[in-house]
Amino acid sequence: MNDGPSVCGVFWHNCPVVIITSRREDEINGQVATTLVTSSIVHTVPRLLMGIWKRNHTHGFIMESKNLVVHLLKRDQIALVRNFGFYSGRDKKKFIGLDHFEGRNGCPVLKGIHSYVECSVLNAMDGGDMTAFLVSVDYGEIMRGGEWMTLADFYSLAPEQWVIEYGQKLMESVSFSMPIIHKISHEPFQP
Repeated sequence: MNDGPSVCGVFWHNCPVVIITSRREDEINGQVATTLVTSSIVHTVPRLLMGIWKRNHTHGFIMESKNLVVHLLKRDQIALVRNFGFYSGRDKKKFIGLDHFEGRNGCPVLKGIHSYVECSVLNAMDGGDMTAFLVSVDYGEIMRGGEWMTLADFYSLAPEQWVIEYGQKLMESVSFSMPIIHKISHEPFQP
């Protein structure tokens, strides 16, 4: 019996829901991500490791600019998850009507969120359908603090229709991923 998927589901369900933003020339974009972990035990050299799905529009922004911002959300910011996670930046300008400012690295920073960190890419590893980015945390601020949103919070707080839409989007994503998930390039990353 293989319980690996069930065990990994525990990690996935309790992970923070974050918004990743980036800039490519004059264009800004953002997406929701749930694959994010700390990757340094040296607190004076903070680093994160994150997985960004290749089909996401933001993936290209990060690959080109090598800069991004990670935003932790408050539990009451479910609408931001819908705005940044249910639509592609190819089809919708996600920052219209949202308060934000330009961070030190040129990427957009959302106002009123739990906290954020500005990051630069140190290294990357191909994961078939995603890229695992190792990033340096260059600057950050706690804006509102308190508890941040997890994927479990999204499932319990979002309207039922949103959860259904998310499930449909997830099934489409898996269909895209299955043919390429094992096609991993082992070429070294060129920063």
